[in-house]
Amino acid sequence: MKLGIQIYSVRDAYAASAEQTFKRIKEIGYEGVELFGALSTHSAEYLRGLLEENGLELCGYHCGWQEFDTEEKVNNVINYMKALGCNNVVIPWMPDKNVEQWEEQICAFNKLCARFRVEGLRLGFHAHKGEMIILENGVCAWDMIGEQTPNDFIMQLDMGNAVNGGKDAVALYKKFADKGITVHYKAFSAEKGYNCIIGEDDIDWKTIINISKTTPVCEWAIVEKDDQDDFDTVTKSFTNLNKLL
Repeated sequence: MKLGIQIYSVRDAYAASAEQTFKRIKEIGYEGVELFGALSTHSAEYLRGLLEENGLELCGYHCGWQEFDTEEKVNNVINYMKALGCNNVVIPWMPDKNVEQWEEQICAFNKLCARFRVEGLRLGFHAHKGEMIILENGVCAWDMIGEQTPNDFIMQLDMGNAVNGGKDAVALYKKFADKGITVHYKAFSAEKGYNCIIGEDDIDWKTIINISKTTPVCEWAIVEKDDQDDFDTVTKSFTNLNKLL
């Protein structure tokens, strides 16, 4: 398991200068970055060059579902990720749905996952609070996705979002750990919400880290902080995590 950072955590800095942002991330000590946003923002070749220059690996890419609504767009994503050298493509968010809508969405995930598999890529989904809510069938959407997708589908659990959704992050992580190729380490506390850092929140990070370290498929633990341009908190989270590793 290696430590990466979701670039959304410092999105204003990234928008101003990808080069300087990557440099600062490397100086903090992170081994890789997970990218996000419209593919048209930067060329794949440009980003790949910057990552190589700064000695950073690529954890994956958060790619919105709107990038897959036509065959042409799907081909564009595949070609972009291959040029970028990115194997892990994760859908970052979905609006709330009922059971029937989730069943349809999961079928779409599985179809795209099969297409990606042929191309040597992996598809996944990132958890938010909404997927923790119990639906009319008595289970939450996260459980539906985990149970109805293939083994190579990435279940990217976000620990902070799980706790915010009323779930036990440890229990939920254990449930689909064998599909957690990448996971998100996000702090959350009942008192401060997301306005806290890893190691100073309500999450049992020692147990979470142990699950990551002892799960063979887990390649990346990715730190995410929703505050914009906050290099200070992602630095402190990195420091605290290394004390626990």
